[in-house]
Amino acid sequence: MQLPSPIERTPIDATPLNRLAGLAVLTGAVTGLLVAGLNWTVIGVERLVYDVDHLHNPDPTSQVSRLRVSLTLVCLGVVLSWAWYGLRRLGRKQVGVPNAMNGRPMPVLETLLSAFLQVASVAAGAPVGRENAPRLAGGLAGSWISTKLGLDIHARRLLVAAAAGAGLGATFHLPLAGALFALELLLVEMSTRSVVVTMLASATAVAVTGVFVKPHPVYSSVPASEDWPTLGVAILVGLVAGVIGHWFGVLARKAVAASPQDGRILWQLPAAFVVIGAVAYFVPGTSSNARSMADTMLTNGMPAAALLAVALLRFGATLLCLRVGVVGGTLTPAFGLGAIVGALLGVALAPLFPGVPVGVFALLGAAAFLSTAMAAPLFGLIAAVEFTDLAAEGYLPVFVAVASAAIGVRLWSVAVHRDQPMVPFTSALWTRD
Repeated sequence: MQLPSPIERTPIDATPLNRLAGLAVLTGAVTGLLVAGLNWTVIGVERLVYDVDHLHNPDPTSQVSRLRVSLTLVCLGVVLSWAWYGLRRLGRKQVGVPNAMNGRPMPVLETLLSAFLQVASVAAGAPVGRENAPRLAGGLAGSWISTKLGLDIHARRLLVAAAAGAGLGATFHLPLAGALFALELLLVEMSTRSVVVTMLASATAVAVTGVFVKPHPVYSSVPASEDWPTLGVAILVGLVAGVIGHWFGVLARKAVAASPQDGRILWQLPAAFVVIGAVAYFVPGTSSNARSMADTMLTNGMPAAALLAVALLRFGATLLCLRVGVVGGTLTPAFGLGAIVGALLGVALAPLFPGVPVGVFALLGAAAFLSTAMAAPLFGLIAAVEFTDLAAEGYLPVFVAVASAAIGVRLWSVAVHRDQPMVPFTSALWTRD
């Protein structure tokens, strides 16, 4: 007779909530320290490579010549290929956050090396997101503490997921979005225990990281309102950006699944970065993550032709990086691409909605695109609000855009007579868990 799994055998209240709350604070503090180290690594690499960091210039690559940017990317491809090859060949097999939640311990040294290598590559110009690294660091903190204290499987699951979300929240100073990431994508539940643990861990991590790295606005704020034209824009932009974001997420997951895990990375990754370096030379703004580009969409905008070119090139560069073995996230690329899609729709629909600024189109597109690319509507909604310090009157149109995005994906599945499942983009993709 087959025994039930550990999750089925262990009572859910084996670890009391008061003890879990204290452990959540402890884990959040450790996560906050690790994320502070990751953030300072980003700042240090940016200063080393581009002579300025993102705290003083949202786009450090704009401070140097295009030739220097291109040569940096070519060199980065060579260094990254050997770094990832060596880590996988010489180190222990890495464990993703989902498997760590289920009891597998994460190797400390290999996980830390992976996290710091990820953020260093993004800081040097790789066009992927850096949120996967702090999620790993947080998951490692939760896994290590759970193992050392011998926690039951339910407590471990909560603590690891909460710490992973807290790591994401601490990186961008998004306490609520970090907690929602853990609840919506990792735990997929909303109980009292899970809410308390994730909120405490995220708040603590954000506060601790803020002691060492001064919080700063990630994106400019956009004055959105609740008038009917804006709500109409939210529906239209949500439908279009949501479907495009969904397919970006699908292609990103396929790219990671096909990425080389053996010696092929030694030629595929450098070759890809030669292409990206050449593109960056002729079209500035297509390398590095999309933070600066998204902020431009929220404030000043760009001509339609330039928007379309940058959107296509960024879309391709991000997927190419993931395909050839660069380890990273899709959060900032998705937000940036969504802002570009929204801005393009703003240019096209300006005659119909003359009173709605292009920046509002960009914000709604970013929220909708992010929500379907990450397969997390609540996370996409709150991340857009916290990213931009959005005023209360802008909440409703963002809510409508995110809801429309989910409906858009559903309508697309009906139109093609094929289900379009929304699958999250997590660290399990990289570790083949």
